[in-house]
Amino acid sequence: MLKPLNKVVDLKDPLKQFVSTWSFSFPAGSYLNTIFPTSEVEDLELRCQSYGLPTMTGDQTEVTWGGYKRIYAGKQTRQGSWSVNFVEVWDAHITDMFKDWLNVYNNYKNGTISILDAYRAVANVSLVDPDVYDPKPDGIKRYDIRLYDVFPTEVKLSDSIEASSSNPVTIGVTFNYNYFLVGDEID
Repeated sequence: MLKPLNKVVDLKDPLKQFVSTWSFSFPAGSYLNTIFPTSEVEDLELRCQSYGLPTMTGDQTEVTWGGYKRIYAGKQTRQGSWSVNFVEVWDAHITDMFKDWLNVYNNYKNGTISILDAYRAVANVSLVDPDVYDPKPDGIKRYDIRLYDVFPTEVKLSDSIEASSSNPVTIGVTFNYNYFLVGDEID
């Protein structure tokens, strides 16, 4: 539905519409705690140009009862991958963090491979945060997702970087996760 012009005049900075606050936590004693000091990963704010949302899938169970097939709901699956495009200031700090994380589970240089406990994290992601707007818009509530057993599986820089361009550098990161909670499910 189209809005009257006076309702869209106060549109905010489009980049602010994609600001997510990411906070990673690692299990006690995890090697990741040694390479990512708490001060570097707690409330890490990353500007997102685009992202999809994790998928919830309900399985179907087929039951034959009295010769008739019936379809019932089965288990719910919340495992998958999630791709996000972040904007990077070209000091490569964010890129290096993800590279180091990838090296924890498979160090390309020395060939070591780790088990899940060594590289998994919990990611708290605030997708909608009305606090980034001044003044706060009416009717918008905070919306969070908590991903468990998270780790990056792909880190991709922009296809091209031009010194004469003022366009931001983007990093495409794909995360794997084993399950997630969303909205009011998070305690």
